[in-house]
Amino acid sequence: MGFIGTYRGLAEAFQGGRGYGPMDAGLVLHARRFHSAGQGLSAPTPPSEGLAPGSLESQVDQGDDCEENRTFPYRILAPKGLERGARGILLLHGLNEKKWEKYLPWAKALAEGLGAPVILFPIAFHMERSPALWFEPRPMRQLSRDRQSRIPGLELSYFANAALSSRLHARPERFLWAGLRTLEDVVALAQRVRQGEEPLLAPDARLDFFGYSIGAFISELLLLSDVDGRFSESRVVSFCGGCVLSRQEPLAREILDSAAVQALRHFLLRELEPLKRARPELSRLFSEHPAGRAFELMVSEEHLRAEREAALRRVGARIQAIALQEDRVAPPGAVADTFAGTGVRVDILAPPYAYEHVNPFPAVTALEADVERSFADTFGRAVAWLAR
Repeated sequence: MGFIGTYRGLAEAFQGGRGYGPMDAGLVLHARRFHSAGQGLSAPTPPSEGLAPGSLESQVDQGDDCEENRTFPYRILAPKGLERGARGILLLHGLNEKKWEKYLPWAKALAEGLGAPVILFPIAFHMERSPALWFEPRPMRQLSRDRQSRIPGLELSYFANAALSSRLHARPERFLWAGLRTLEDVVALAQRVRQGEEPLLAPDARLDFFGYSIGAFISELLLLSDVDGRFSESRVVSFCGGCVLSRQEPLAREILDSAAVQALRHFLLRELEPLKRARPELSRLFSEHPAGRAFELMVSEEHLRAEREAALRRVGARIQAIALQEDRVAPPGAVADTFAGTGVRVDILAPPYAYEHVNPFPAVTALEADVERSFADTFGRAVAWLAR
């Protein structure tokens, strides 16, 4: 069965409530629970002021330490009968993703190609780590309409991006704290493996990463901040991502609207330095903590360029970046520029069909042959890189 048939079959099974159990010939989906301690790097952000009590915007603005983000499910797709594998792959998804269905064929290709379990782990406040309200179409359509009526010239506001756009527009620093909390969680997950608490992985198993979009950025930060050597053997595939944040353009109906993008860009490029001077805890985070320092290195092209390039050279031989020629969110030129001279392998692919960053493999029957070839090419490269 090819990609499109696999996608439809796995998506149907997952949507039918099969969050665990046999999913495809020879593959089993395992369900796990995770508790995020949220200590050290993450900091709850106070809700925005001036919002009408009970309004949709005020409801969405709450929840920086919601129960869903603290205790949540994650899943592992693994070959049937596998016990204590010598390697595992963490698949980290893109910004504002809500469902795993899109990634199930990706995980299948990696699990089968490498004979290893693939861990589908959610970023903070994404997937099942957020209140259900944020993903409900009817109230989010209303929130989008409210934003359009209140914000002149708002572009690409849509129900799918309304919740995250509203939250980041109000408090763009949430992007930083959610990212750092995700780093904490992945490190804690790796520690679980080291302590023998994951039945599918040996305690000394190597953990590799397949990161897509913002998941690629997080994967790179994990290598750059790894002072303890926890990921010293890990390899990374950075798909449709990985460039410095200043070169990414997350303006899309499925990601962020224009007001949120502008607020986030202003925070990253204009406010970080003044905030470091005003808030000693931020200054210490960026100067003393490896994860905070790694984040700051990857904010913009000119800021800390020499230090960033030196850091990337230390890990570059273990990273492969796969970019798509027509990707507007993570432009291939930005990816190539970020990794120039660092030893990172950069492949720029040009699928012969219409696609978008959020949907690189459209499940459209008329495009089936080309999509199948592109999918096989992309994941063939990924498997070959991670198998080394």
